[in-house]
Amino acid sequence: MLNQFLEVLGRKTLIDWKGEHLALFTMMLPVMWQYVGFYFVIIITGLNNIPEELYEAASIDGATKLQRIRYITLPMAHNVLCTCAVLAVTGALKVFDLPWIMFPKGMPLKSTFLTGTYMYYQTMEVKNVDYGAALAVMIVILGVVLSKVVNTIFKEKDY
Repeated sequence: MLNQFLEVLGRKTLIDWKGEHLALFTMMLPVMWQYVGFYFVIIITGLNNIPEELYEAASIDGATKLQRIRYITLPMAHNVLCTCAVLAVTGALKVFDLPWIMFPKGMPLKSTFLTGTYMYYQTMEVKNVDYGAALAVMIVILGVVLSKVVNTIFKEKDY
């Protein structure tokens, strides 16, 4: 759509969305857009569970808006943000449908393979089932390790 708009404006050189430099961005943009609503609902639900009395008390004590965000909102939404981070990291490992449709068989660049698309390509296209199964196991192990790393970084807190 952007290229069509550029054509209307009279630009002759169009953007190569499937080129070497923009291929990964071209895949990431619709995938992120697909999941933004999901994470938004989770975060809004977490924010709605913060008691309004905390904000009122902070206002009475003279806290600014930024101080209320730093000392009330972020600590109280910490576990929700940690959950979203774990879901995002593990979800990124299993993305398959949009990248496979946009760049069938990783074409034109092999650099557009993601974990799921590479596993599928090796299993179904190259017919190397053993290697595909090993990749699947490695994806699961990578997901568990990355989830643990994210949980360690965020250090979930109980309130």
